[in-house]
Amino acid sequence: MAERPPQYFENTLTPLQINATTLFEGLQELRVAVHNGAGLIQENTLLPETWGSAGMFKAFPGIALAFLRLDYQSLVLEDHKAASIDYRRYALERIPSSHPDTPLLASRLSPAGSFSPLTAITLRILGTFAKNNWQDSANVNITREDIACLFDAMQWALKNEPLVLHDGRKIGGDDMLFGRAGLLWALLNVRAHNFDQETQEAISPVLGAIPELIRVIIDAGRQGSKEYTKKNGAQHAHPLMYAWMEGYYGFGAVHGITGILTILLSCKPHELTDYLPVIGGTITALCKLSGAANGHLPMTLPPYSYGQQSELVQLCHGSPGLLILLGAALKDKSLTCAHWDPSWDQAIYLGTERLWEEGLLSKGGSLCHGVAGNAWAWLLLHDCFEYHLDILSDARTAYLQRSQLSALPNAEVNQTLTSDFFLSKALAFMLHARETKPYNNLSASSDKNYRMPDDPYSLFEGLAGNVCAWADTCAVIQARLRKMELVEQGVCVTSSLSRDPVFRAVFDRQLGFPALGGNGATGIF
Repeated sequence: MAERPPQYFENTLTPLQINATTLFEGLQELRVAVHNGAGLIQENTLLPETWGSAGMFKAFPGIALAFLRLDYQSLVLEDHKAASIDYRRYALERIPSSHPDTPLLASRLSPAGSFSPLTAITLRILGTFAKNNWQDSANVNITREDIACLFDAMQWALKNEPLVLHDGRKIGGDDMLFGRAGLLWALLNVRAHNFDQETQEAISPVLGAIPELIRVIIDAGRQGSKEYTKKNGAQHAHPLMYAWMEGYYGFGAVHGITGILTILLSCKPHELTDYLPVIGGTITALCKLSGAANGHLPMTLPPYSYGQQSELVQLCHGSPGLLILLGAALKDKSLTCAHWDPSWDQAIYLGTERLWEEGLLSKGGSLCHGVAGNAWAWLLLHDCFEYHLDILSDARTAYLQRSQLSALPNAEVNQTLTSDFFLSKALAFMLHARETKPYNNLSASSDKNYRMPDDPYSLFEGLAGNVCAWADTCAVIQARLRKMELVEQGVCVTSSLSRDPVFRAVFDRQLGFPALGGNGATGIF
């Protein structure tokens, strides 16, 4: 019998020094990786004739989304030494014009998963904006058939119970992959655009129901907490809890609460006002749960295991999901100033330690359970500590006042958490992801025997996800380089950074994690 590969490889990488030279060199290398990776995907994947029953997670719709994102981000990907790639054409030829012959199921409301016509609708809407050079205008519309499907999905979502029946068993109905949070994310990104007047009027009942959808998702989390407490006691219960499978409450970003809350935090501030206490309390509970496990986050409560050697450190299950959630939460001034707790900093520090030590997963470079997906959490945290320190400073001060303390506990942890602390690690992982398969056919052989993904070119399990991660990293680097330039010019960046057109142009190309975000709903899923 073949020896089972390790869950992760020993990390022998060195965090990069953050300065203009290393950032520019990293930018050039990642631009090449995006260009070459996109070419590999185009060469090795077939163009679809029909939609079939596949979602964005594994199959061609995810590759189409990746190319749409690259088209939108082309400003930060231009490399004058390489021939340009028509990312838009690559995307549009993967978006069939036909309507999918897939029924809408109450248990499959998210475009991210499979067996949902919402996948096709989301991509068709994005494709329309791509054809219009990503500009909102009176020429952009959604077909009435697609609006009717979105309306039906909303109706299912509003009446679904927290557990839904699928293939003879009950599963959670709120996660990013298949559930209501995934639908919410799609609708938030649709709402970020403007359409022609007729379309706006036709879709207004769907978008107008978003606050009610938020309410039912929050209510489901409260009900889940009550049911967990009834069966298992209150010791480990959180204010919000969401079932992954019947009886097991998940914490990962794909299958659990960290992804659900990250998406909720992309809603408009006034839509969340009534829910900030329960969201803030849940984040603190998650951070304390992670702190008690030295930075790990359990797959579920009660414990559930696939037989792995230790707790998983990956997006779908584990601490990367909590880091992504905190990367979104720390940008929310109302939430953070009222509900920040020192356990948040401790969870970030310990989670980063576990991610650095155990994040080079033998499964390879993918988003769901790979190197690039793990590194993305650090990009979001870099932005918090580089551009939103005022929010964190106010939150810490407010905590001291609420607690009547003169100093924060674990002050050394607070001093360690800087933007460079996160970016140095993110870049090391992102550059190393080029050594994973199938991309490493174009680079030097790795000393780590990463396995070939089951779906080598897909969005969440393959190269398309890596390419998206590298592209977002390019946007992060260029924004940071522009800030450095302004500082060198003696410009007061505190007051002028957001008004600088060069900075805004590249900063706004940071799209966040596919199907999750972390930077708000940009309109590009």
